[in-house]
Amino acid sequence: MKTKHVLRTGFLLFIVIFFLNVAHGATVQQATGAGTSKEQALYAAMRQAVEKQVGVHIQSNTIVIDAAVLEDKIFSHSQGYVTNYKIIREDKTSDGYSVTIQAYIDQKLVKEDVNALAILRKGIGNPRILVVFKPRAEGSSAIKGKNFVEKILDGIEDAFSERQFRLVDRNAAAAFASQLEQTHDIDTENNKAAAYGLKYNAEYTLFYSTDGEITERGDSFAANLHVDARLIDNTLSQLITNKTVDASGEGRTAENALEKAGRAGGKNIVAPIISVLQRHWMDMQQNGSLYIVVLDGVDDADEIAQFTEMFEKYPRVNSAREVESGGGKTTFETAYRGKRDELDRDVLRTAKYLGWKLTKVRAEGARTTWKKQ
Repeated sequence: MKTKHVLRTGFLLFIVIFFLNVAHGATVQQATGAGTSKEQALYAAMRQAVEKQVGVHIQSNTIVIDAAVLEDKIFSHSQGYVTNYKIIREDKTSDGYSVTIQAYIDQKLVKEDVNALAILRKGIGNPRILVVFKPRAEGSSAIKGKNFVEKILDGIEDAFSERQFRLVDRNAAAAFASQLEQTHDIDTENNKAAAYGLKYNAEYTLFYSTDGEITERGDSFAANLHVDARLIDNTLSQLITNKTVDASGEGRTAENALEKAGRAGGKNIVAPIISVLQRHWMDMQQNGSLYIVVLDGVDDADEIAQFTEMFEKYPRVNSAREVESGGGKTTFETAYRGKRDELDRDVLRTAKYLGWKLTKVRAEGARTTWKKQ
């Protein structure tokens, strides 16, 4: 009777674990591994389970990735994809051990990493952009109060859409512009724009502003506008470029003239911005953006080497190197092909693999500081 109760309890526990893992996006793979020790056999079984899951994803999405790249970036840290496992059989063999497991694989993580490799192989595509109007404080008396600013946005949107760029919804952008106008936080607007842009999965923010003059010509009006635009890399909170163009328009009213000039100015400002943006985006995707990662509580040479070796194996990491250590801290410099939140995720994955517990204590621009508990 007692034996039946134990078996029933064990079975119910297995069912609970199964559904908890499935609820958290895990999929089940059964796999067998062999090794000279039980630990090696278990690791080999986990790797085999991950290989099966990767194969399923690659085949169902017709993805082609070089085997050496998969080995270096995916299979070399298979344990990181296994959220849980259950040993269903283990045997001692003439060469060591054989272990069969039921592994719960984080299929979302596998999908993200494999897709990251596939995207880098296929091409970089175009980034998403948050376009925000920023009123200028000076020299705008001639055009102040005139309702034409949205025509500039129309021109910007047209020009970006023609080149197949994705833009954040203008209502969201308008809400952010209103926040900036009310707070007048000029010194921190780059950081604010970066944070807001990343909230809407935008890699860049384009701030535009305008100044100009209106001339009355008998029964018509002529408008001359200076449209200024600043492009910010949201991931690094850094200004990439600043461009200005002039545009003119004529109309029966001052508003008509301003609307024509505004739309033309919006379209014209995109061309010089796009040329810089595409070069920056391509370089960032191919070579990675430069980030600084500080680990407070890590300065042992072996730990530094282990972290660097493991971290470099993730798909979005182009390179990582120690630039300074001592006094209980180590600073790493890394070229990373992704956003800061993705970088944070990979730092935490590396720490988990090494058995560390890290807490982020500071984030500023391209620099993040972590505390090892």
